[in-house]
Amino acid sequence: MAEYYAFQAALCFSIAHVLIRRGLVGSNALTCSLISLATTAAIFWLLVVILMPLSALWTPTIGYFIAAGIFAPAIGQTLGYIGIERIGVARSTPIVNSAPIFSSSFAVLFLGEVWTAQNILGTLSVIIGVIILSSGKSSEGEWRKIDILYPLVGAIAFGISSTLRKSGLSALPIPLLGAAVTVGTAFFIILILVHWRGGRRALKFNPESTRWLFGAAAVNTGAILSVFSALNVGKLVRVEPLIASNPLLTILWVGIFLRQIERISARIVLGALFTVMGTSLVLTAK
Repeated sequence: MAEYYAFQAALCFSIAHVLIRRGLVGSNALTCSLISLATTAAIFWLLVVILMPLSALWTPTIGYFIAAGIFAPAIGQTLGYIGIERIGVARSTPIVNSAPIFSSSFAVLFLGEVWTAQNILGTLSVIIGVIILSSGKSSEGEWRKIDILYPLVGAIAFGISSTLRKSGLSALPIPLLGAAVTVGTAFFIILILVHWRGGRRALKFNPESTRWLFGAAAVNTGAILSVFSALNVGKLVRVEPLIASNPLLTILWVGIFLRQIERISARIVLGALFTVMGTSLVLTAK
């Protein structure tokens, strides 16, 4: 059952990426992030209010989830969406999904975990994948090589967030509550960012794009719920590699449904394969 939930999460994430790319045609990354976080936060907090006592919030451990939310989804997801906007979904998604490389590194530095030869091999594979993905020319025209930093820094932010969430869940093992606080914090940070960027003027709404983005937000929320369901009934080493394979599904959907927006080259497929393989190696390392 865990494998089913994990594949369902990967499928939902890949569909959400394609819907986001469609929506970004007439919108921008900040608007996309705002819609996504508002939708997910509303659903999670509704579930929290219905299913559990709010007294669980009054614990210092909640601080881990608040800090996690600042890094991701607030920073990590927004930078990932900027990456999709700048370099395309097929290039950006595998890089953002390399976050376990960074969370593994932070676990070694701050949580006392040990890196094995498999961790090192996986990290090298991801580095090769990122190099392949950042080379060559974009099918949408010229893009700056420095734009690769958006999904890369986004992956680092997700890695930091994962480490903080892991620390929080070890002291307060209530995943739904942790997810609600994390996403709620991220939504608050995005509201501050929107205000800082000029408020309503920083956002780009139009009927067609908004429909795509709300659809992506709903599917993304389903993906997150599937992740928690998978982790609840299965082991991390069996669940996470399947979830981390979602960039390969994303590339498949891009090739089928986004051919007028992006072109999938052999270089992109090869880079994604190296990145997903490296991430899986790190996730399954003991």
